[in-house]
Amino acid sequence: MRPSGPSRPPATHVLPKEHGTWAMLLVPWAIGCGVAGRVEAWEILLLASAVSLFLAHTHFMTWVRLRLRARSDPAAAAAARRLVLVFAAVGVALSVPLLTRRLVGLLLFGAVAGVLTAVSLWLVAKRLDHALPGQVLAAVGLSLASPAADYVARGVLGRRALALWLLNAAFFVWAVLYVRLKIEARARRAPLTSAAEKLAFARGMLAMDAALLLGALLALRLGSVSALALWAFVPAAAQVVVGTARLDRPAPLKRVGILVTAHSILWALLVIWLAGRWSA
Repeated sequence: MRPSGPSRPPATHVLPKEHGTWAMLLVPWAIGCGVAGRVEAWEILLLASAVSLFLAHTHFMTWVRLRLRARSDPAAAAAARRLVLVFAAVGVALSVPLLTRRLVGLLLFGAVAGVLTAVSLWLVAKRLDHALPGQVLAAVGLSLASPAADYVARGVLGRRALALWLLNAAFFVWAVLYVRLKIEARARRAPLTSAAEKLAFARGMLAMDAALLLGALLALRLGSVSALALWAFVPAAAQVVVGTARLDRPAPLKRVGILVTAHSILWALLVIWLAGRWSA
């Protein structure tokens, strides 16, 4: 037994515990750079700024959650507030040179991020930030890194930027839905044995996958890209088929997360390989 005594405040994690969010940020940035065909100092500076502001946002949401608790934890709230100030200061300082180079477009990205942050605050107040709505919002918001990287590299803000955002958001919303399906399958007491039961259990996700694939196709059309780029979604589609067939034997969630991250990297490489089909 532990000796009795005053309880210690929970440790404040500098980096988010949800490691999948890193893929949602880094993969879109890599795709934006790959499609633009450039990774130089400005694009790396954008990544450093985006990571810093992402961490500031994460700790800001932690601080808000702590403030909304019935029993406050002043020490944890103070630690979260300090981290918000540190990462926000670093992110803003790194953004200044970028703003001197690409002012109008980056201000637009900042405005969109501000709106998404307001939605995040509403989800925190409703205790939905760690539920499916919050996870979908994270996928949509972090996908902004892709058009931002393309814009910093090329200095052009148009249909291609919107197409990159929609394409990345479609993939990562799929990833969120797939992991959610696996979590719900593991939580069931009665195993799913027949193919009909598995399809019935997964039909919501499968319908959303079809809608996301259609959205990806529309994004490709918007960006004047060949529909052949949809081949980048084949590994993800294969994972859905195999994962649905194995719902009676749900894999450990850590393994599911690793597989989804690996598929996101493969997906990025395929999209970048098809970059020659993007209009200039």
